[in-house]
Amino acid sequence: MLTPADIHQEIKEHREFQNELLRKNPWLIPASIALTVVPMAISIHGFWKYRQLQKQLKIEREKTKQLALEHADTAPKRHFKI
Repeated sequence: MLTPADIHQEIKEHREFQNELLRKNPWLIPASIALTVVPMAISIHGFWKYRQLQKQLKIEREKTKQLALEHADTAPKRHFKI
């Protein structure tokens, strides 16, 4: 198991490696940001679209219930005599 000093050293080496990589390849910065932002934007759009459709579905269900109640109230009542 690594000691805290070893962990700190490993993290420091990893950060130095990442900084050196970005110094050599600055184009990685916008590319990595795009790889993060695009899926997030798609997820957010999907979430809001789903919410809109759920609300619309609720409204349509309520309209259907209201129409069924209206039809039940206006339909002639039939009483059967035996």
